[in-house]
Amino acid sequence: MSSATKDTRIRVLSEDVANKIAAGEVVERPASVVKELVENAIDAGATRVSVRIVGAGRRLIEVVDNGRGMSEQDALLAVERHATSKVRSAEDLENIATLGFRGEALPSIASVSKFEIVSRREQDESGTHIRIDGGVVREVSETGAPAGTRVSVNRLYFNTPVRAKFLKGVTTELSHCIDIVQRHALANPGVAFRFEHNEKLILDIPEQAGLRERVALIWGLGFSSHMVEISGESAGFKIFGLIGSPSLNRSSRSHQFYFINKRPVVNRSLQYGFEDGYRGLLTIGPRPAGVLMLDTHPRQIDVNIHPTKREVRFREDRAVRDAVRNLVRETLQALHAADETETGSYPGRAGVPSPSGNGGGSPPVQEIPDEIAAGQAARPVFRSEDSPPAEPNEGAQTEFGISEPGRLAPSAVFSPVTNLDDVAMQLFDTYLLVPEEDRLLIIDQHALHERLNYDVLKADLGDRDYNAQRLAVPILIEVTPAQTKMVDANLEVFSKLGVELEAFGESTYQVTAICDLYEESFIADAVYRVLDELSQGDLFDGEQFMADLLRITVQACRASVKAGDRLS
Repeated sequence: MSSATKDTRIRVLSEDVANKIAAGEVVERPASVVKELVENAIDAGATRVSVRIVGAGRRLIEVVDNGRGMSEQDALLAVERHATSKVRSAEDLENIATLGFRGEALPSIASVSKFEIVSRREQDESGTHIRIDGGVVREVSETGAPAGTRVSVNRLYFNTPVRAKFLKGVTTELSHCIDIVQRHALANPGVAFRFEHNEKLILDIPEQAGLRERVALIWGLGFSSHMVEISGESAGFKIFGLIGSPSLNRSSRSHQFYFINKRPVVNRSLQYGFEDGYRGLLTIGPRPAGVLMLDTHPRQIDVNIHPTKREVRFREDRAVRDAVRNLVRETLQALHAADETETGSYPGRAGVPSPSGNGGGSPPVQEIPDEIAAGQAARPVFRSEDSPPAEPNEGAQTEFGISEPGRLAPSAVFSPVTNLDDVAMQLFDTYLLVPEEDRLLIIDQHALHERLNYDVLKADLGDRDYNAQRLAVPILIEVTPAQTKMVDANLEVFSKLGVELEAFGESTYQVTAICDLYEESFIADAVYRVLDELSQGDLFDGEQFMADLLRITVQACRASVKAGDRLS
């Protein structure tokens, strides 16, 4: 052996180690397996995709499709690294029209699981069965099978237990799996999707269901009824889908879905453009909901910048962002004009009760009249278009007690500063001015009252000695399939927050009793926001965890002072 060979520190990795490293990039969690297998089914031309998992995917993930299927030779090549039918040359990377193309998914999955694949083409009399344990092929045989492909992934991470320790709880991992199936179900009208967990049917979307019907099947009819179609073409992109009225919002971006050429993607330009279209219609915090589809030539985007193909890059980021923002604004303006013509009110306020994440929709940002902006002595008094003008000493408000933008009442001209006593003053009926030695405290009156309510609520709920108010008419809460298990697992958490929930159908719950400090109209919002918080990670019942959830529900307290309320 030469001295050069003895001194070398660089070695070529074995195939087993290389596959496990690739699996670390591609198979991040059970949902990653679901994603790769569902995408393969769609690329194979399937019109029916069935996903069955056990133990949130750690024990079993099985995806069955009625696609083209594979011959024995193709099936064996499919479990080899970098083997793919979708890319033949480097030039093809600029014209990718399929969801998968790298040829890493199946061998990576097979290297960290007990893996089986059964596949048959329509013209073949028998199918092919391949069994792989931890990356080692154990069996290749002929078998009877329907046309299409079935892939079974058993005991994920059985040979990499350290990786398994980084998985979250069952509810969290299941939620991620459902999210993957939902995204592809939204992006592929014309394909039926079925999802089961532990032999329980969670999602069943028929082949003929359109986008709006799919939204209704996933999030409920009340949710879909507050969405409006969007369609347009700009900057080389065809943009279409459904977007929510301003009243349909959530505390996170959990209900924002973006697709490019039917590929679920994450992209900041799309996100910024979409949310910027709602500027002035939502306060800071709530996020709009929408399902936004973009179709374009593959050369306009780069889908090869992330190991899991989750992110994409545009050739012209700004042009895409501006196109989305402008189309969203135009759509909402048309909705506003149509709604004013029919009901004389803003979208989402009349008719169907809002399923929004804030009990009726976040109010548009409060506008300050030019007189006040210029320092003149004028106070804005807002009034609902449905009610007579407010008197000078009473700020008109919506049914939810939040001041609305509107026209300045002709008689409403007086000082923006009100003396409350010898010490405190109120500015614009929104802020408290309190001198303290050599400084001036400017306090948001709404935030202050919420903090006071928080202390009272915490004390009452702390010893479970609060007065429970039984509701004559229960409040119905529609949740997504991913959230049903989350609600069931946390009924005691909601009880500790002063909200009693009971199952009322497959994906509907009813609030039967609430803490007497709560206002009924805000309870739906509080439940949705708590669910958003619970979906972020592990579920536990620590003191800080409960305190964080309590801060959410405190906004549902009765008689909280709002911006625009004149104080005595």
